[in-house]
Amino acid sequence: MSVLVPGLFGAEMHDQGQALSLHPQEQREVAGAVAKRQRDFALGRACAHAALKRLNRDAGPIARADDGAPVWPAGIVGSITHTQGYAAAVVAAAADFAGLGVDAEQAGGVTQDLWPRLFDAGEREMLARQADPSRLAVILFSAKESCHKAGAERVLRFHDLRVTLDENNFTARRGAEAFQGRYVVQDALVVTAAWRRQEAKDISR
Repeated sequence: MSVLVPGLFGAEMHDQGQALSLHPQEQREVAGAVAKRQRDFALGRACAHAALKRLNRDAGPIARADDGAPVWPAGIVGSITHTQGYAAAVVAAAADFAGLGVDAEQAGGVTQDLWPRLFDAGEREMLARQADPSRLAVILFSAKESCHKAGAERVLRFHDLRVTLDENNFTARRGAEAFQGRYVVQDALVVTAAWRRQEAKDISR
């Protein structure tokens, strides 16, 4: 995955109808869901297990918390995303990263009527100056989604996240939280990853 940096481990998968298997506990998590939801869940879990294997930490089912977030093994942070035939997961050691988020969106999915809800006045002005703002709007939206997943705040307020894009990288802030991230555009797909690093401990005392 081209959104990864040292210390991050990930996997991605395009849905080509391949056979997928779930741990019995994972199957129970989506037993009552519609077929599409079950397929998306299986794709995401397959990516998550593949990413954990790269850390030698894939030792059992990945349960789902009450809020729907994955329950990662102790000492691991991670994130899963899926959209229209694509899934990805990113994991890392919690000793190095305080939070981690990944998001995937289809290009063109953020229409201008959504801008007031997603972007502040300055961001809307920046988008309005673009000859073709549709792709940039999706990148900005996806970056905010990834940052929220990587953050400690559970309520997503898009205007609280201030994102600065730079080539294929971005930085963001939300209150005292500082995020770093990367993005990539693959044909009609936008993928972003964001992270918060653990603060360095002062060992001089």
